[in-house]
Amino acid sequence: MDDLKITSGNTVPTVTITRTFNAPRALVWKAMSQPEHIIRWFGPNRHTNRVIHFDWRIGGSWKIETTTPEGQVILFHGNYLEIVPPERTVQTFGVEGMFDGKMATETLTLKEAGDRTIYSVTSRFDTVEERDGMLASGMEYGVREGFKRLDQILEEFKAKA
Repeated sequence: MDDLKITSGNTVPTVTITRTFNAPRALVWKAMSQPEHIIRWFGPNRHTNRVIHFDWRIGGSWKIETTTPEGQVILFHGNYLEIVPPERTVQTFGVEGMFDGKMATETLTLKEAGDRTIYSVTSRFDTVEERDGMLASGMEYGVREGFKRLDQILEEFKAKA
C-alpha cells in the first residue's frame, strides 16, 4: 500500500506527510522509535546510515549521519520535545549545511485503523522559503524510498509476532 501524500499550504510554512502502513501501530512505533530500526529505513535506498547520537527522552537529542553512494555525508539532527508512546512525538529537525541554525518542528501522530496505522507528520518551518527549500531538496524521493523499506521491516516484525 502506498497512499503517500505530501502537501503544503500556499502561505503557511508547513509540510504534511501522510501514509497508511499495513501494520499495527505498536509495530510502526517500534520501527520509528528504536535507532537500530530507524537507520534501516531512513532516507533513500542507496544511502548508508549511522546513528551518531540517540537519546530517546523528552529533552533528549538525536543525530543521524547518512552517506550517499558518492561519499557525501549529510547530518540530520534534532531534539525531542514530546513523546507519547505509541501515538505522538514532537521533535525538532535540522540538516547541517541546509538552513544552518534553523530547525523545523515536527509533530508525528500514529492512529490505529484496525490492523493498519495512519501516519501523519506536520513539519513547521520559520518561513515559506525554508519550507520550499526542503521540498526542493529531494525530500519526497527519500521519504518514498524510505517508507518502502519501512514496509519491509514491518512485514519482518509481523512474521515474528
